[in-house]
Amino acid sequence: MTLEPSRITLARLRCGLSKARLAERLGTTARTITNYEAHGAPERAGPLLAQALGIPQGYLRMPASEPLEEDRVFFRARRRSSAAQKHMATSAGRTGVELYRLITDHFDLPMLSVPDLCEAGPEEAAQELRLLWGLGLDPMPNLIRLAESKGVRVLSLPGGTADVDAFSIWEDGRPFIFLSTRKSAERSRFDVAHELGHLVLHGSLDDCVGNEYDAEKEADRFASELLMPRLFLRSNIGAEASLASALRLKEQLGVSAMAAVYALNRAGRLSDWSYRQACVELSRRGYRSGEPNGMPRETSKVFGTAFPGLRRSKGWGTESIARQLGVWPSEVHGLTFGQAITDVDFNPVKVPERSQARLSVVG
Repeated sequence: MTLEPSRITLARLRCGLSKARLAERLGTTARTITNYEAHGAPERAGPLLAQALGIPQGYLRMPASEPLEEDRVFFRARRRSSAAQKHMATSAGRTGVELYRLITDHFDLPMLSVPDLCEAGPEEAAQELRLLWGLGLDPMPNLIRLAESKGVRVLSLPGGTADVDAFSIWEDGRPFIFLSTRKSAERSRFDVAHELGHLVLHGSLDDCVGNEYDAEKEADRFASELLMPRLFLRSNIGAEASLASALRLKEQLGVSAMAAVYALNRAGRLSDWSYRQACVELSRRGYRSGEPNGMPRETSKVFGTAFPGLRRSKGWGTESIARQLGVWPSEVHGLTFGQAITDVDFNPVKVPERSQARLSVVG
């Protein structure tokens, strides 16, 4: 029996190793690793491979799978992220996709309601999405839960991948968003809005008008309009906003202070001179690198419902679920905003084959 070659590749990419570095850890050659990843490794190599890769041995016996295709992925910080960091993120993303397959085996998730708005400009697309989702000009609710209620699968990025910031992809006919938890809650909300912009404006990198840089700028413009509609700003803020009004707006809309003053400047409510002065003052107060006294971090309703539901109906704790995915419980914990608590499983009770619970995720 041989170990699954694609899982060896995934595990190597997940821990950020080149073939040469993995060979060095194993005391073998890069050619041997190439052979393992093409044809599989002998079963006797399992313990050493698992130790070198930092994974449970069971992962190497999981069914064949591949990393998410990076040419279909929108990385929030593609230019700042190294190839190894992107490999680590997309390999973790594959586990996130498999986790969602497990969840959908036992729960009915909301129907997909993510329109194709590629013919619209970024601001017009954001306005159209608000209209289609019945949001009007009201402040956006919990953005993770809103996206989930429209069929988007939102996960966090586990250890070793946070430098990527965020990324999104269509996989299995469903949209996925992966978020770093190292950012403030406000900036994470902007990242969700940014990735929603990619999902509705750009089906893939190949579909982008212009180049990748243009696509990132479009997603930023979409996110700003989605979270801070210009019509709302012009209706609620006087002719010349103050820093105090910008900070009130930040709390009202759940955005970063820097994003608030930028949006006010674009909406004509903050002159260029006042905008520059506001940025200087916000930097002095610590808003350039964080959000002092920021809002609580948003979490997932899917994970908050599915994990307790699987525990009640199947007796599965995080450890059981991790074993089914072939990963450590910490990886599941890291993919779920920390909502999959690692603890000791209890004995399962006799239940029907499929849980009767139905997830109804609302904004």
